[in-house]
Amino acid sequence: MGKRKHHESATSAAPTTPAANPTDEPTAKRSRTAEPSEEEGPSPLGAPPQIPPNVFTKWTLSKITTTYPPLPEVLDPRLETAALTHRGRCSKPSDVSYEQLEWLGDIYLELIASELIAATFPMLDPGRASQYREMLVRNTTLGQFTLRYGLHKRANFPTEFDLGGRPNGTSASAKERIKVLGDLFEAYVGAIVRSDPVNGIRRVTEWMKVLWAPLLEKQILEAKKGKNPMDMQILPKTQLEQQIVVPGVRIEYRELPSNGKKDRDTNQPLFMMGCFLHGWGEEGLQLGYGQALSKKEAGQRAAARALENKKLIKKFADKKQAFMAAKAAGQGQQQQQPVTALTEVQGQE
Repeated sequence: MGKRKHHESATSAAPTTPAANPTDEPTAKRSRTAEPSEEEGPSPLGAPPQIPPNVFTKWTLSKITTTYPPLPEVLDPRLETAALTHRGRCSKPSDVSYEQLEWLGDIYLELIASELIAATFPMLDPGRASQYREMLVRNTTLGQFTLRYGLHKRANFPTEFDLGGRPNGTSASAKERIKVLGDLFEAYVGAIVRSDPVNGIRRVTEWMKVLWAPLLEKQILEAKKGKNPMDMQILPKTQLEQQIVVPGVRIEYRELPSNGKKDRDTNQPLFMMGCFLHGWGEEGLQLGYGQALSKKEAGQRAAARALENKKLIKKFADKKQAFMAAKAAGQGQQQQQPVTALTEVQGQE
């Protein structure tokens, strides 16, 4: 007797008396037809990917090249077709289109970009890291890859999207077309990964490393030479405070007009921050200024610019040294020494 299946009743699976006719149809088949298992059959989107160890390594100078690497293959032809097919061109409503794979590809590209940035720039401020990632995964960037590999020419989309390069007339705006071109690339990435759950992430990561490297060439070179200010062990703000600040003296970082300036790489607005000294006979003396994609990094650059004015910083550093020497000698009241010293300096000026 065969084993009883979970959807068979105890009565039908183990009768108390043998069946009179061995050709009788068992009730199990009726139950199987009536109650199909939800876990049967592969997913139309392929299998979830595995992430191999040591796949996210930092960018090296060898990845910076103007040569495009070969287009990776989608191992499942059905997913390749789906990645390039608009849902309005599907045979049945249940068919997979580019939209489902685009949603997955977007996630994979965000993950890969984040991991590569973290591996290459481990001390980078999170705000700046997000700006780097946005530059890599935005539609204008990915859309250029779609055009370079000719994915738009293979796409099965309605004519209003103008993906075939029709010379006249289109009902899709330039903004819509840019988004669709970016979405097609994300869908193709999703198809690569889901058609190759074991090695798909590794293949896409190595591919995107080469495609993205020229966009971050300057930053990769700076990281290689150790010139990225966010990678410094002691940040400029801390260095400046260590050199000139005592109780009663403070440094203020204040936003300044940026005059609409934008970053050359990301085309996003820049913040301007000024570095101002209060104390040592000064009230709001500007020591430096800096521009960056985030206020935090702009403040660091302002402090770095202040440190470059070695003559001015030495002047205040000498005052701090004299003050600390007087304090060590026990002159004046312990809590009032900074205020008294500052008052005396201000009175002399």
